[in-house]
Amino acid sequence: MLKWLRLHAERLGWSAAELTRATATDDGTPARIDFVAEPAACPRCGDEMRVAKSRTRTVVTLVQGTFVAREICKQCASHAPCCPVVGSQTLAQVVKPRQRHGYDLVVHVGLARYLRGMQREEIRAELNAQRDIQLSTGTVSHLCDRFLSWLEALHVLRAPQLRAAMEGGYPLHLDATSDSGKGGLVICLDGWRGWVLTAARIPTEHERYLQPLVKRTVALFGDPIATLRDLSDACAAAVKPLHNRGIADLVCHYHFLAAVGNKLFDQPHALLREIIRYSHVRSDLRALLRTLRRYRDASTTEVRFGPGRVREELLALVLWTLEGTGTKNAHFPFSLPHLDFVRRCSQALQRANAWLPCPRTQPERRALRHLGSVVARLQRDCRVASASQTLDHGWQAFCALRDVLRLSNAELPRGDTRTRQQPRPALELLRLHEIEQAVQDYRAQLQQRLPKQHSCSRKPASPQALILKYLDRYGARLFGHPAYRDEDGEIVAVVPRTNNPAEHFFGRTKQSLRRRLGRANLGRDLQQQPAQAALAANLRHPEYVRVLCGSLENLPAAFAALHTRSMPTSSALHRDHRDKQLHRRVRQLLEAHAKAAA
Repeated sequence: MLKWLRLHAERLGWSAAELTRATATDDGTPARIDFVAEPAACPRCGDEMRVAKSRTRTVVTLVQGTFVAREICKQCASHAPCCPVVGSQTLAQVVKPRQRHGYDLVVHVGLARYLRGMQREEIRAELNAQRDIQLSTGTVSHLCDRFLSWLEALHVLRAPQLRAAMEGGYPLHLDATSDSGKGGLVICLDGWRGWVLTAARIPTEHERYLQPLVKRTVALFGDPIATLRDLSDACAAAVKPLHNRGIADLVCHYHFLAAVGNKLFDQPHALLREIIRYSHVRSDLRALLRTLRRYRDASTTEVRFGPGRVREELLALVLWTLEGTGTKNAHFPFSLPHLDFVRRCSQALQRANAWLPCPRTQPERRALRHLGSVVARLQRDCRVASASQTLDHGWQAFCALRDVLRLSNAELPRGDTRTRQQPRPALELLRLHEIEQAVQDYRAQLQQRLPKQHSCSRKPASPQALILKYLDRYGARLFGHPAYRDEDGEIVAVVPRTNNPAEHFFGRTKQSLRRRLGRANLGRDLQQQPAQAALAANLRHPEYVRVLCGSLENLPAAFAALHTRSMPTSSALHRDHRDKQLHRRVRQLLEAHAKAAA
């Protein structure tokens, strides 16, 4: 504390006597610091300023710790009603008027919470150990809310500068997320820079909730050069005014393929899932694997299949039947895990002949007979063969469409981007033109092969007819991606063909929440997190931070400058969609009913 005061005494304009008074307390009580109003003349009438009053409050900052701030206010000698009482600007740069916690402490807590992913108890322990600052968990939550409110206000205030920094425009990625139907969050994202432009909480994905956010984004940052979205009617209606003004309305290739796959595979794949579930094949195979693992222990004498030796190949066979090769496959509908499981079950005994040649021990023979009886349950159900045939037929058509669109696993939202090299923008634009021509040729082939009544029917009779129906409906929005060129005409950036920037943002957000909370189901946690937390992710981008405040070290000063002017209006921090007034009314009615019954 003493060291900080000495370093900053000159900046604060203190004399040696004032510094001595500020640091004179050595009995453990907080030091008292005098903050004298700086003006010597009245800013309104020019008369000499005199001391009008003083007021004290306890202030906690990250650098200074806890101290008592005595603010000495001044007013002109005439005491005219039109002349205001002036306070200390130095104190106003440290802490907001009528508040206790300094700007630097608010920034420290906010960054720890939303960038470092720390829990409230971890933030409290760190501040107590490193700074000797004691905060309650409720105070940490309040400081986080202040951080988000001020960050949104600063984001809106710097919108003109951010708009100028977004040279060449921006592609507007519109997407929403939830978890188990809870915690709906929608964002408008700059797909080239990864900046979240606006965010809002929504109870459901509907046009009346999405369109205001799109309008606010356009009002702050101007018209985008293109919009990229999924296939939902709500997103289409939200960006329709932009499309009517000539802005390209593009559909994500991943969502297009996923919609086709869901339509082709949803019912038969769900049927296989239910058959496997009620047959208990998976659970019995896991029990068999546990039993066979007991043969590894040489001291075990009593086991289910009798004494003897069991080779590792038998355990590998059961594990392969359960999990395949163990590699992580693409998610449905880009892989069909239940169909793959049925196929492995049908091939298990055939693999056993190759992996476990004779002669076999007694436990091996008994285990193989049990394995055959378990997997035979699926073969006896005639629905398995019918569903597998439907999935096989649809999978061939789906893979043909995917090959035409050239969508690799690395381009999926959950794909490993490390395996994919980012092509140069000029090559990416050329690749999009080639894919567009291939899709047109593929569509023409389908139209020639399919009878007209099949392609026009409401319920297509074949997978190819369904694909043609989707191409007719969304084909015009799959291509036409604008490019940004520099002064020399060289292509600098191309609008992405997938909504992966938004999907990856949601993935990182949920991953951070799971790491912080240790829960798989994040519905309640997403519901309790304000939408403004999405803006905090922008602080990971150096260019955004440079335009916003210069550096993260300058963020407290930028927050302080907000309150010296008319602060932009920030939206309310909504933590859930529960109607508090109705819940209060419910409690009142229940209490009245209980009193009447008594």
